[in-house]
Amino acid sequence: MNMKDRIQASFFSMRLVTALGLFLFIQGCSFFGGDEEEAFDQPAELVDFTPMLDVDRGWKTSIGKGHEGLDLMLRPDTDGETIYAASFDGNLIAIDMKTGKKLWRESFEMAFTAGPTYRNGILVLGTNDGELISIDSMTGEMIWTSEVSSEILAPVAIKDDSIFVRSVDGNLASYSVNDGSIQWTSSHDVPRLSLRGTSAPVVISNAVICGFDDGKITAYDLTDGSLLWETMLTPPGGRTEIEKVSDIDAPLVIFGNEVYAGSYQGALAALAIESGNIIWLTEASLYSGMDVDDDVVYASEADGTVRAFSRFTGREVWQKETLLHRYPSAPTIIGDAIVIGDLEGYLHWLSKEDGEILQRTSIGSDKITSSPLAIGDSIYVQTDGGNLFSVKAPDQSSR
Repeated sequence: MNMKDRIQASFFSMRLVTALGLFLFIQGCSFFGGDEEEAFDQPAELVDFTPMLDVDRGWKTSIGKGHEGLDLMLRPDTDGETIYAASFDGNLIAIDMKTGKKLWRESFEMAFTAGPTYRNGILVLGTNDGELISIDSMTGEMIWTSEVSSEILAPVAIKDDSIFVRSVDGNLASYSVNDGSIQWTSSHDVPRLSLRGTSAPVVISNAVICGFDDGKITAYDLTDGSLLWETMLTPPGGRTEIEKVSDIDAPLVIFGNEVYAGSYQGALAALAIESGNIIWLTEASLYSGMDVDDDVVYASEADGTVRAFSRFTGREVWQKETLLHRYPSAPTIIGDAIVIGDLEGYLHWLSKEDGEILQRTSIGSDKITSSPLAIGDSIYVQTDGGNLFSVKAPDQSSR
């Protein structure tokens, strides 16, 4: 099958699963006894506000063909000076983060669906065909490719000589950085119904931790994959298969001695890294993700509600419905604000203190699925349309 046929086939199969995912996001559930008119909620209208921050658009560059409708979380990564970004149609670029100048660009006969992840001079990406790819970050040349058990939808984690990969069939596996050979693998059952997406593994000390579609968070030993601990975030509930969906697809966040995790139609929780014991747990429904600072956890819920919780108790600090049904990305903390993308290409700057709108800027009409990447005083945003933007972070002294 040539690249064109593979892309078309991938779009077809992905749209089927994505359609199911969007169906699961329906709020009101008129099919199960609610008001029929509430089944397909319209995105909240953008409200007027008084701008409190100055935001400057920087450079823009095209990566490749977009992935509208697939909700892929392709997200750029950096080595501190260069931004690396990939497109669904196999393009990979390196860009000077200050000027936007392309340092190199390579095209591959692959459909990238995860990454790139940068570490120690290499870039690692995943494809819809279950291929794990290692690329030289200086030249863009392929180092090796390895076969994985199924499609990869989340960025990999890299630690020392190992790459940790979560695939859609419920597997978490370790591969050699040197040649892509498999080191160990562990499996989780995948429920009959599941949202499209997977949680990315995270590495801390001697453990790799990952969330799974069965609602469990599991920690494995880095070297041999032996089980360290496993915690059920919330047992599946409800009477129907749809109501029982409780995937952990939102990226986990490690902060201090805790790991923060959220599930769809389930909960947001803080767990002790060493034991997996739940420190606090509160009802929530997460899909895109969260960000955490010294005191607060900021989360975008599946219905578009943005909430802030005490990092220590889980108590709600504030809640805003400004982005209701606008499919917000996970928030990214920068200065005194959190930045969130939405389905119409807007970036929303909300106050960390109370969630009030500080600024709003449009970077086009394409959906922003992946959370913005914050580096220094700028953020870098990849849209589902295949474009990469730099945006100058607000001057906090202007508040």
